[in-house]
Formats: sequence, C-alpha cells, structure tokens
Amino acid sequence: MESSSDAVDAAVLRIAELLRSPDDLVKTSLLRKRLAIEKATIDAQLKSGVKAQLDNTQEGIDKLTSSRKQMFIIKDNMQAIDRLCSEAQDMIQHFPRINKISRIHRNFVATQETAQKLQEMYSTVDQIQNLLQQDKQNIMGPAENLLFIHYQLFRLQEFRDNTMHQAKNASQDDVILILEQYFRRLDELSNEFVEYLWTLTKNMIELVKVGQGSVIVRVVKIIETEERADERATAAEQARYSHQDLAAKFKSIQASPRVIRSYRSQFQDKLHDSISELFENFYNELRDDPMRLLDEIEFIYDHLVLVYQEIVPRFPAKYNIFSVFVLAYHRHVYNIFDKIVKSDPDAGTILRLIRWVRQYYKKMNKEFRISEDILEPPLLDGNEQELIDDYLKLIRRKLDEWMKNLMNDETRDFTERNKAPELDSSNLLYGLSGSVIMFQMVNQQIDVAAQSGQGKILADVVRECADVMAATQKTWMGLLKSELKKQVDKPEEAPPGFVEYVIALANDQIRCADFTEAIVSRLEPLLSEKYRNQINADLNSTMDGFLNVARLAKDTLLDVVFNDLKQPFSQFYLPVWYQEDPMLLIIETIKDYTNDFQTHMNEYLLDRLMSNTLERFIIAYIEAMRNKGAKFKKPDVMIRIRKDVETAFTFFQQHIPSQELKSTFDILSRIHQLLESSRKTIFLDYYALKKIYGDMPIGFIEDILIRRDDLEKVQVKEIIETIKAKSKETGEFNGKPTIFSKLNF
Repeated sequence: MESSSDAVDAAVLRIAELLRSPDDLVKTSLLRKRLAIEKATIDAQLKSGVKAQLDNTQEGIDKLTSSRKQMFIIKDNMQAIDRLCSEAQDMIQHFPRINKISRIHRNFVATQETAQKLQEMYSTVDQIQNLLQQDKQNIMGPAENLLFIHYQLFRLQEFRDNTMHQAKNASQDDVILILEQYFRRLDELSNEFVEYLWTLTKNMIELVKVGQGSVIVRVVKIIETEERADERATAAEQARYSHQDLAAKFKSIQASPRVIRSYRSQFQDKLHDSISELFENFYNELRDDPMRLLDEIEFIYDHLVLVYQEIVPRFPAKYNIFSVFVLAYHRHVYNIFDKIVKSDPDAGTILRLIRWVRQYYKKMNKEFRISEDILEPPLLDGNEQELIDDYLKLIRRKLDEWMKNLMNDETRDFTERNKAPELDSSNLLYGLSGSVIMFQMVNQQIDVAAQSGQGKILADVVRECADVMAATQKTWMGLLKSELKKQVDKPEEAPPGFVEYVIALANDQIRCADFTEAIVSRLEPLLSEKYRNQINADLNSTMDGFLNVARLAKDTLLDVVFNDLKQPFSQFYLPVWYQEDPMLLIIETIKDYTNDFQTHMNEYLLDRLMSNTLERFIIAYIEAMRNKGAKFKKPDVMIRIRKDVETAFTFFQQHIPSQELKSTFDILSRIHQLLESSRKTIFLDYYALKKIYGDMPIGFIEDILIRRDDLEKVQVKEIIETIKAKSKETGEFNGKPTIFSKLNF
C-alpha cells in the first residue's frame, strides 16, 4: 500500500512540474507522446535485463550439470584404474617380490635425498638468518629480502613437514627426537621470521607514513601464499576423508603432511593487538587531562584517511581491511569515552565530550560514507544527552541519598508510632509529611531538566525520579506486610496506633498519585510526541504504584478488622450462636472502625473500603456456615439468620448504595433458601443459585446440606448425586468469576 501511495505522489509531482500554468494544457498531447516513448524505452530495458538474467541463470545451471557429469566420469575412471592395477598384479610373475624391491629402492632414494637436503639445510638457514637480520635492523625499512626469505623458509618448512610426516610411523621412538634436533634451528628461524612479519603488520600505519607501502604488499603476498597452502592441505584431508576406500590404496590422496599455520587469522589478531596497544598507550598518557585527550584523539581521522588511501588498495577486497580498522578504532574510542564518563568528569569535559561525539558521527558519514548505525556500540551508549549538565547529574546522584534519609525518618515514625499521625489543614485527615518533601525534590529535578530545552534530558530525569519513587513504594509495601504480621501474631508487643498510621499512609499515597498527575498535566504542553509517550508512561506507572500502595493499605485495614472478628464468626451455627448474638458484636466492631475511617480517611478510599468491607463480611459469613460443629437446626436457624441479616443490612445501608447492597446480599438470600428448601425443591433452588453464581462448587452445597438437621446422610447423598449428574449436562463454567472464587475451599 505504501509503495502504491508513493508512486501516486511521484506521479502528481511530475505532472505538477510539467503543467505549471493553464497554458501548459495545450501541450498535453505532446507530453502524452513523449511519456509513451519513455515508457516504451523503459519496458524494453526491463525486458532486456530480465532476459540477460535468465540467460545467466540457465548458463549457471548448465555448468553445474556439466560439472556433476565430470565428477561421475572421474570417479568411474579412478575405479577403472584401481581395477586394472589389481588385474595387472596377477599378470606379472613374482609381482609381490618385484613390488617389494621397487619399494625398497624408492625408500632408499628418498632417504638419500632427505639426508642430502638435511646437509644443505644449514647453509640455507645461515643465508636466511643473515638476510633476516639485515631487514630487522630497520623496522621501517624497505624489507627487500622479505619475499626471498619467505620463499626459502616455505621450501624448508615443506621439507620439514614431509620428513616428520614420514617419520611418524617409524619403529624406533628416538627417530622423531633426532629429527626434531636437526630441525631446531629451522624452527627457531621460522618463529623469528613470523615475529618479524607480525611486527611489520603492527606498524602498517607507520610504514605508509614513511612511504614504505610496498612492504605491506609483500606481507599480504606471504599471507596469501600460506593461506593457499593451508587450503590445499585442508582439501587433501577432506578428499582422504570422503574417499577412505581409495585413500587406503593410492598414496597420492593420503593426508597432507603440512602443518596448518592460519596466517590470515593470526594477521587479524595481531592487527587488533596493535590497535589495542596504540589506544592503551594514548589513554595512559593523557588520562589525567581529558580535555587534551579529546583534542588529540582526532588522530583517528588521519589514520583512517591513510588506511583508505594507502592500505586498502594493497589488500584483496575479501579482507575488508577498511571496515576492520574503522570498527576496531571505533570500539577503542568507545572504551576510552566510557572510562572518561566513569571517572566523574567535570561539566566542561562532559559538554566537550558530547560535542565531539556529535561531530564524530557527522565526520564519519561525510568523509568515509559510514552511517551511525554501523558504528557499534554507540559512543556513550547513546546516552550522551544525560551528560549535558553537570549540575543536573550531581542532583540526580544525590536524589537517592535524599530519598533514603527521608524514608528512614518516615518508616521509623511508622514502626515506632510514638506520636499520632499528622493532620491536614482541615485537622481531619491523617497524613505523612514525607510526600510533600519528596515531590518538592522531584519537581526541582524536573524543572531544571525542563529548562535545558532537551526532551531527552527531561525524559531521563523523569525516569530517574520514577525509579526512586518506585523504590519508596516497594519499601512501603514490604513494611505494611511486616507490620501487619506483628499486629496479628503478637498484638501485645506491637506499638499502638497501627490503624491510624495505615490510614495516614493510604491518604498519603492518594495525595502522591494526585501530585504525579499534576506533573503529567504540567509537562504535557512542553513535550514533543517523541518523548511525551515515554514520560507519560513512566509517570502513569508511578501513579499506579502509589495507588497500589494505597490499595494494599486499605486491604491491611480490612485484615486488621476481620482479624478481630475471627472469634465471633467462629461461633456461628454453634450452640453459643443460638443462645447469644455474635452478629451484634461483629457489626458494633465494624461500626467502631468505620467511625475512625469516616473521620480520618480520604473519601475515595473510604468508598472503596466500605465496598470491600461488605464483600469481606459476606465471604466471612458464608465461610462461617462451614464452621466445625456447625448445625442448622430447624426452625431456629432461620429465625436467627433473618435477624443477623437484618442487623448487618441495617448497618451497611448507611454506607453502601442501595442497588449495590441488594446485589451483594442476594447471594445470602439464595443460600438461605437452600436451608429452607424441601427435598424435592432443593435442586430447583440449587439450579437458580448456580445459574447466577456459576463458579459455586458442589462441595459447598454438600457442606450446607449435610449440616441440616432435617436431612439424613443418605438423603443428602442422593441429592448431591442428582446435582452432579445434572451439572455434567451443563458443562464447565467459563463465565466471569463471582464471590465464590474468593472463598476458601
């Protein structure tokens, strides 16, 4: 869809260029003819290009087919040769003896040649040694003997590898040791030459500076020669492995005696080592003067120009030598800048650093056509905007310290509770002073960041503040849980005032959410869309965190209340319940707590708290029906239940909207109906209940029915079996969870 739209836009622009005035409409027919000619030309070019591509593809397929045929022909010929050799052996009289004598003769000649080459080797080694010393005297010199030295060494190393390969199957163990002694000088000279070769590699930049680029050409030729020899040896090994049956008969395809040297891989390693050494020495010399370091590190541009102009033409394209230098230099610049940032630089250095980075990316793109996304990792990890203002960085670093001190005071007051919580300006709502101080600090950071005019800085500062506030939220949540545990497990040891401080914390978190929302409203007009979403997401997450703490504080209050109600709820449907009135004690306790909540709690939280109190009351009431020893005695149980429900309903209707209250109490009336139902109508009442509360477990119904004193166990069993059979017909419940999902079964 996008390409089609682009084509339409391009066509409109083209027409606009051709028809700029009403007079140009006269040219319409002429323009149509010209465009038709252009289209025909382009179509012809496309057809020609497609035909050429198809021809090339067909030619490649033909060559592959021909190559495959040749491979099969070679294989057949080799097998024919093998067969003829086997047949010829039977045609020649005394062939095994002749073959043995021939082999002894060949071995004798080979041994004689090896002995002669060993004698000549030392004189050649002396000659090479002298030439190598001459070249090494001037490391920046022309190295005129380099190729000759390598040629001679290459021949001697081939001789050495062949000799050692032939000797590996010798019957006498000391043969290899003797040969190793003979070749020791050659090995030492080879190591010296390789070391010299890598020294030249490490000094490639300096060599081109003094006009000795030809040395690099010689180094590359040596590497390529060694690589080709490695490739031949590897190919021979692969051939031997692929045709093991023929390899056992033909010596010519035995494994190559050459020791793989991997010069190209070593070259890459030595080049990287030299670049690392260059930057390490540079940094160690100027590490105490970052400003001078940033001035002088621009040597990298001169080096890369030399590489591009003098070194790249001397290397095969497959080396990608320019990319090797660019990426290596970039990574070391990245490491140096990372060290500068971690050394806590002053503001001037930071600003200079960021300016350098911006110029670096522009220069690399302009002079070398290297885009920023290729240069990995990004300098300063892409966070250079965070370093623009040293003062801002100092404040951010102190933010954790300030918040830690603030939270120490706040949490100490919360746990020790030596005094009552603070009251707001109306002297009604409890609260904590920490939220005001915290948001004074947060707003200060945000104001400083906003004044910089940098959206990235502002976004990062907001995220930093959000992280700090999230840490305080985590602290409060942990503290609520630990203090509640003390309050429940050892109330006699817990300081008084826990409920009051939890109310204060809940109010404070709502106030923090309001403060956060105010920041969102204040910043939104200042932000571009690029950073608005990030900042809003961070602040909205922070706001949700404050609301989560407030929600946990509300639930903690409920835990305290219903912990006090465990005892009276545990008496329900027991003999004491029929004689006394534990529901009155429950409602009076809830009423006392509610009076405190109404006086000192935020209105929004109070509404949620009362709704949750009603829900928790219903859950506790239903679970009490399953108390150990509970018995539903007819008709007394229904009289007491109606009285309990009336007492509870009368209280809750003062705090809960009528519709919500009736909807919540509906479950009790339907459960109570099961207590009154006759044997024949129980299933109908169950079905009516199950229809609305689909997640109600059958085990709950069984628990209720088995406690009815007017039903025998056998009758209950029959009823439950009927219910289970009918439930299978309706299938599993997949609707929205009801209050039954919160019961403990």
